[in-house]
Amino acid sequence: MTSQRVLKLKKILSFTLKFLVSGSLLLYLFYFSGIVDVQEVIKTLSHTRVSIYIPAFFVYLGAAFVSTKRWSLFIPARLKYSRLVSLFFIGSFFNTFLPGLVGGDAVKAYYLYKDMGKGRGGGSLASVFMDRYLGFIAMSTIALIALIAGYPYVKGTEITWFVPVLCAVVVVASLVLWGLNWGRIKFLKDFYTPLMGFKGEKKNICKGLLLGAAVQILGITCIYILSLAIGLKVPVIYFFIFVPIINALAAIPVSIAGLGIRETGFAALFKMVFDQVGVTSGQAVSLSILLFLTIFLISLIGGIEYLRLGKPPVQETQTKTG
Repeated sequence: MTSQRVLKLKKILSFTLKFLVSGSLLLYLFYFSGIVDVQEVIKTLSHTRVSIYIPAFFVYLGAAFVSTKRWSLFIPARLKYSRLVSLFFIGSFFNTFLPGLVGGDAVKAYYLYKDMGKGRGGGSLASVFMDRYLGFIAMSTIALIALIAGYPYVKGTEITWFVPVLCAVVVVASLVLWGLNWGRIKFLKDFYTPLMGFKGEKKNICKGLLLGAAVQILGITCIYILSLAIGLKVPVIYFFIFVPIINALAAIPVSIAGLGIRETGFAALFKMVFDQVGVTSGQAVSLSILLFLTIFLISLIGGIEYLRLGKPPVQETQTKTG
């Protein structure tokens, strides 16, 4: 069996497993758990106020442009911002529509590699990784600050320990990443060398963290507006605590674009604080579905860009100086 066939089989198996995870979680949530009323979800979504939904859509769209700016800080070549925006949306498209078969980050890195020219594959991957890494740092930091500020709102629930555990995982992972010399592993050297080069770019790291915080705040703001669109009245502090937790769980690559995990997360977290906010599991899942619809629609932009750009060309670019 050729290596290409083996790779193809692995991708198919990965997609199948993710499909089973997402499908199983959704089946459990809607039909076997008894905590979500399907009719309530349909009724809640049918009453979505479009006039409120539209601003939420554009807030989430704005977060994509800020994310691209953060990514651009770590790209070792002079590329137009508009080009990077296109690549960002293409990556989102593949993450949403072909998860497990073609990873969106891999597609972004591939296009970037082709743009930057031969010998830049490791740098392309390192830039995508650094962008994601700073996003996780910003996300966990916001979650911790929100938990401290809003502790009375979630006191006595499992949320009070989940956020510190999330932050601890990020810290430990950072120590392992930056403290060990992974470059000694041959196949990681081309990726690890440019990644370690970012350690000296303290100004860009600070900018990246600030932009990462802005992305998180925009995402949380979008979800808060979406909650208003379906008639929920939840204090915004809950979203600053809940959304980073849900995003962290949805980022685990075991489902299709976080589908199933995201809905379960919304239902479980709001169930913990039902006495305070009065949001049912059905309403919480409705909010999650509306969020997924927003992600889906915005990802379609990437599909259009993919058709427009076609196969990524190889071209020489000028490397950064200074």
